[in-house]
Amino acid sequence: MSPLRAWTVGGGSLRLAAAPRPTDTDDTTLIHVRYSGICGSDIPKLCPSWRGPVPSQWFPGHEIVGTVARTVDWVCVDPLLGCRSCPACADGHVHLCHGLRRVGWDLPGGLAEAVRVPSSSVVRLPALRDPAHGVLTDAMAVALHGVRCGLPIRPGRLGVIGTGAVAVCTAVCAVQAGWEVHIAARSAERRDQLHQALSDVPVTVHQRTLPPCEAVVDAASGQSDAPLRLAVACVRDGGTVVVQNAYSPQVVLSLPLRNLFRRSITVRGSYSYCRAYGRDDFRDALALLTHGGSWADLLTKDRYPLLDLPRALSDLRGTDSRRPLKALLTAGV
Repeated sequence: MSPLRAWTVGGGSLRLAAAPRPTDTDDTTLIHVRYSGICGSDIPKLCPSWRGPVPSQWFPGHEIVGTVARTVDWVCVDPLLGCRSCPACADGHVHLCHGLRRVGWDLPGGLAEAVRVPSSSVVRLPALRDPAHGVLTDAMAVALHGVRCGLPIRPGRLGVIGTGAVAVCTAVCAVQAGWEVHIAARSAERRDQLHQALSDVPVTVHQRTLPPCEAVVDAASGQSDAPLRLAVACVRDGGTVVVQNAYSPQVVLSLPLRNLFRRSITVRGSYSYCRAYGRDDFRDALALLTHGGSWADLLTKDRYPLLDLPRALSDLRGTDSRRPLKALLTAGV
């Protein structure tokens, strides 16, 4: 049998290599990867121009859907592994654990033919319209966490900045929570794509602007501080800005702080997701995906064979008229 292959980053280069040799233990599970999402936060890290930190030998991919080797059950992977002994873990805030390990970062990820993960991370896939929708669970959990924990205020008008999976999922979650949702897209092409993606969700899509909002979620790409500046400009005095944006390390905020605090604006970071307050964002997000509509179909329609990761990355960095909202790699499908 040929050795299993996985994409890896090492020495500043991206290459397809032999996957890490799995160790068959009682507390791990071997998953044959069927679909793996390319997370927006990973796209810049997979490019030679990235100047931020990455593991010395990185096997990326934390949005994983596959089948268990022994049972052929369809599953997805919760990538967060806390230490289980610190105060943050005890409170369910696993995302704040200082000993946090993540599948696709600290542990081998799913841009591969197969991956062995801790058995505690394996979550059975419910009956979805399309198993590929399962790769959206991470983005939906980020969105759900932002709405639940980042917006502890009465629903009103919510602005969402961004056009990727997290932005779309945030709009879906917020509508279900009772918010009047408006999305700002950076171009006419992206605006039209979102109109199509959210045709069955009551949201309003704008180009480059938002009406005055009680709260704004920054879920854009993080190559400049322009999305956060737009969020502050569009939120009402006394309102809340929730930052879900995974900003690049070199980006700094260029806003005059006097204006920010004179207006009594609350700026909240909303990183990843948690298992606090008797809830589990990841598993709750997966349950939401059982109702996935045209937005889930459109977010998962751009699929590339595993070997075509470089082409997928090139398309994801292309112009908005041809750039996918999200890209999936497929293996063994």
